Amino acid sequence: MQESNPAMIATGSAAISDSWLHRPWAGAMMRCIADPAADFDDAIAKDWPEWLPREPARADSFIRMRLGSRLLRDQDRGASAIISAGHAPRTRLAFLPVPDAVRLMCLAAAWTGVPSLVGQLRNPDVVAARSVLGEDAFSFAFHAALLPRPTARLMSAIGASKLPNGPAELLHCGAAMFGLAMGCIPDALQVRLRLRSPASIWTVAANACRNDSAGEDAFHAMRRLVRKRMALWSHWFD
Repeated sequence: MQESNPAMIATGSAAISDSWLHRPWAGAMMRCIADPAADFDDAIAKDWPEWLPREPARADSFIRMRLGSRLLRDQDRGASAIISAGHAPRTRLAFLPVPDAVRLMCLAAAWTGVPSLVGQLRNPDVVAARSVLGEDAFSFAFHAALLPRPTARLMSAIGASKLPNGPAELLHCGAAMFGLAMGCIPDALQVRLRLRSPASIWTVAANACRNDSAGEDAFHAMRRLVRKRMALWSHWFD
């Protein structure tokens, strides 16, 4: 009879090493797996029952997990795939708290659009950029002017070869850079990304999750931005 290995855990139908449990990103990974509806975008909800107020439902962990189970049907083997993928530093971008991940996309957008943002003179343009990207990202653009520009290969991969005209287009470029930086991720994780709010931005990020020659450029760019502006998470990607 074969002895059980204490360093292995059963997840779905697969047994995988539990060596990741002590990693700094382990808790975030588990939340991503167990509570995918925590950051659910209400715009995705179809036929939401009128008798169930959304905010109380979102605040109730039991209801939220039931909702997550409903949204992730046929994803029973997703946990093992996500845990296995989490060994790659690039994939760990998906485990950042959603507000911080969106902030990182905004920073990437500001870095991408430095020439247009720092040259804005009209007040309505400034107000629009701050509204879409946030004050932090808009201010960062002026510091980012001193950073090396994204490579031509990366700019082409995120659709920014021709500098986008408006802040919303810039934000889509930042989301594409975020997704490209993650590379090819498991379907179960990509599904979770598509549930997040705001869905319009996370859809762009999820669509960009692929193996691409510019993927390493995107990841190094993201890691540089994390270290400069979000040091709390920088050790996740070493």
